[in-house]
Amino acid sequence: MNAIEALSKRGDDEMMTGYLPSSELQVQSRTARLGARLIRIAQIISLTEASIMFALACALVTLSSVNATAQTPGGNIFGSDQQVGNAIREAIKWGRNLLFLMGVVFVGWGVVNYGTEKPAAKQIIAAIGCFAFGGIVALVYSISQGNAVNLDTGFGN
Repeated sequence: MNAIEALSKRGDDEMMTGYLPSSELQVQSRTARLGARLIRIAQIISLTEASIMFALACALVTLSSVNATAQTPGGNIFGSDQQVGNAIREAIKWGRNLLFLMGVVFVGWGVVNYGTEKPAAKQIIAAIGCFAFGGIVALVYSISQGNAVNLDTGFGN
């Protein structure tokens, strides 16, 4: 009997142990013994999985019914309204800076691709999109700071 037949042979009365290699193959092969041991460990884990989940659920219910003594009554989770506004402005500022840096990276990537005669249109389009959306985010940031946004059509003249 060859190794393939020994691995595929299983009895009808065996459920999971039918996947174990035959005893003569286990005597000859260290890998077959390791595989059989791993299969047995997986069987034990699958049998104990329900009881482990039940124990974890009981522990969760038990621990969640304990009073939370570290919290002060009447505390404010999100802080004042001023803190929330500052956080939003900071997030917008970081997003603006990130979009600008991504635009610079995409331009550099597109230039390198163009110089090595690879397709570069996607990178250049992504850079234009990053700079355009970054400009919109910068406008939103400027408005959120309370600054007036003037459109200079004279280009400094």
